[in-house]
Amino acid sequence: MQRWQTPTTVPLLVGTAVHGALEELLALPTTDRTPVTGEPLLDQAVSTALAQVSDQPIDSAAVIEGARRAMGAYWDTEDPQSVDVAPDGIEREVSADINGLAFRGYIDRVAVTDVGLRVTDYKTGAPKPKYWWSYWRQQLLYAKAMSECGEPVAEVELLFLTSPRAVTRPVYPAAMQRAVDDLSRADDERATMSTDHRWEARTGPLCNWCDFRMACPAKRSRAPEPGTPESDEILRQNGLWQRRIHPDGSVDGATS
Repeated sequence: MQRWQTPTTVPLLVGTAVHGALEELLALPTTDRTPVTGEPLLDQAVSTALAQVSDQPIDSAAVIEGARRAMGAYWDTEDPQSVDVAPDGIEREVSADINGLAFRGYIDRVAVTDVGLRVTDYKTGAPKPKYWWSYWRQQLLYAKAMSECGEPVAEVELLFLTSPRAVTRPVYPAAMQRAVDDLSRADDERATMSTDHRWEARTGPLCNWCDFRMACPAKRSRAPEPGTPESDEILRQNGLWQRRIHPDGSVDGATS
C-alpha cells in the first residue's frame, strides 16, 4: 500500500489535543470533571501532540491558543458532570460486517441517555451546513455497526467546539440505511475501478485544501498517472512522505 503521509497542520494538532484531553477528562469520576481538573489535562495533551511532530515546522503558540479556545467552548457546550459515559464508552473501537463489508472505526464517545445510547463526535472545525450529510453518515455507520454488535443506538450527536454548538438527531432506520447504501455504492465503485485499472479522480469543494492536488489528474491536465515514479516525485516535492506497512504489521520509517 502507498501509505502517503501528509504534513500536519495547526487545526489537526488542535483537534488531536482536544480529543485527547476530553478522553482523559470523561474517564474521571463525574465530580472530578471540572475546568480546574481539565486545564492540566489539556496542557499535557498539547505537549504530547507537539512532541509527535517535533520534526515539522509548526506554530506551537497557535496550537496552544486554538486548543484552549476549543476547550473553553466545550465548557460552554455541555456539563461533563452530567454525561453518563457507557462502559468502554471513550474512544470505543467498533468492528462489524455491514452489507458484507468489514467496517471498523473509533467512536469519540458513547453515553447512556434517557432514550438509550448516544454516539457523540467532537468537531474542532467550524460547522458547515453543506456537509451535514457527510457528518451524519459517519455517525450513522457507527450506529449501524453497534447495532450489528447487539447495542442499538438511539441518537447521534455532533459537538462543535468552535461555535460552540451541540446538534443531536434520532437514529431513524431509513437514515441509517441511506448511510449503508452510500458505503456499499462507494465500495462497488472502488471494485470496478480496481478491476478496470482505472482510477477516476473527482473534484469537490475541498480540492483546494487537498495535499495531493499538485499530482491530481483532475486538477492538472498534464499530471502523470497516480502511482508512477513521476507522480510520487511530485508528492515528495510538495512535502509528502511514505510509510510502508509489511504483512507482519511492521512499519518502515519515512522515505523520501
